[in-house]
Amino acid sequence: MRIYAVLAFVVGGLLASEVCALTMTQRAAMVRHARALRGVAYDFGGRLSSGRGVDCQGVVFYALERVSKCGWKSYSVMPQESIGRRELGRPVAGLSPALTFTLRPDKLQPGDIVYILGAAENDNEKALTDAPRLWVWHMGMATEDGRWIHADPYSGKVNEEPLLDFLVHHADVYSGVYVTRLDRRPRPKRCRRHPRMPAPRARR
Repeated sequence: MRIYAVLAFVVGGLLASEVCALTMTQRAAMVRHARALRGVAYDFGGRLSSGRGVDCQGVVFYALERVSKCGWKSYSVMPQESIGRRELGRPVAGLSPALTFTLRPDKLQPGDIVYILGAAENDNEKALTDAPRLWVWHMGMATEDGRWIHADPYSGKVNEEPLLDFLVHHADVYSGVYVTRLDRRPRPKRCRRHPRMPAPRARR
C-alpha cells in the first residue's frame, strides 16, 4: 500500500507541476496578445473600457488575462508588493536588478516582465533596491531580440522597441531594470474572476 501511496504522490505532483507550469508557447501567446495593443493610446489607469486607452500595467494585465483564469484585478498595482509576492514570476539572475550600463538584452526571454527603475523617490512605495536606492516607475513585457512592448507615456501610445534604446534615451529619468520570469502561471494572492479587459478597437 505504501508503494501505491508514493506513486500516487509522485504522479500527483507531476500533474500539478504540469498544470502550474507556464510553457514557452503560453509566454509567446502573452507577447502576441500584448502586441495586439500596439498603437493604442497611453492612458494612465486606463483598462480599455468605455473608449479609454491603456497604461503600462494595463498592457501586462491584458496579456495575462488571456493566458490565465484570473482577471486583472487579481494583481497588485503596487510593483514592490507584486514582486515581493512573486505574482508575476521570479527574479531573473543578472537582471534583477541590472543598471543600464550593465544590461544584457540577450538574456531576456519573451514574456519576461520588465520593471523600469529610477532614482526619483516614489512617496507611495519603498525603494525596490538599496544599493543604489531605486524605485519602480514603469513596466512592460519583453518580446524578442532585446525588444519590449510597453504603454509609452512619452510617445503617448503602446510601442514595441529595443529596451536598451529606450533606457539610453531616457537616461536622465531611468537607471535600469528589474526583471521577473513566469516559469509558472501567474500567482496572485487572490484569483478574481470578472469580465476581461475588452479587445482594442480596430484602428483605421
